[in-house]
Amino acid sequence: MKRSKPNTKPLWRGLLILYSLFMLWLLFGRSAGWIEGLTYEEQLGYNRNLKPFFTIGNYLWVVFHSDNAYLVRHCFINLAGNVLLFIPVGFLLPKVSKALQNFLRFFLLCFAIMLAVELLQLVTLLGCFDVDDLILNLSGMSLGFLLERITRR
Repeated sequence: MKRSKPNTKPLWRGLLILYSLFMLWLLFGRSAGWIEGLTYEEQLGYNRNLKPFFTIGNYLWVVFHSDNAYLVRHCFINLAGNVLLFIPVGFLLPKVSKALQNFLRFFLLCFAIMLAVELLQLVTLLGCFDVDDLILNLSGMSLGFLLERITRR
């Protein structure tokens, strides 16, 4: 007699909700980074990077060439964190939605979500808009998707 597989979707959904709440707190749960004496428009100018690999390149240079332990740690944590913290998205989304087991759909949804997050961080000044964050976050999500694929088989 064939055994039926247990329905694990509620578990994956619960984990995704908890993870999402944690990430919302992490991404938006701090005070705005106002620079005294600047207008809102000037603040927006300081809180954005539209050049791909600019921040990543600067952080990698610091990691490999600086002898300032604080800066090296900060840059490494920023680079690794922007990848590692988003791996669960790639692992959990395909578990809760059959439609998101298609990589293109998955990637487009993740891109839209991360673009919205980055824009929201910019306009609220609760972070900055950095195209490199998009690149790193999407890399982490894609790694999670790959891990989910590997473990599914």
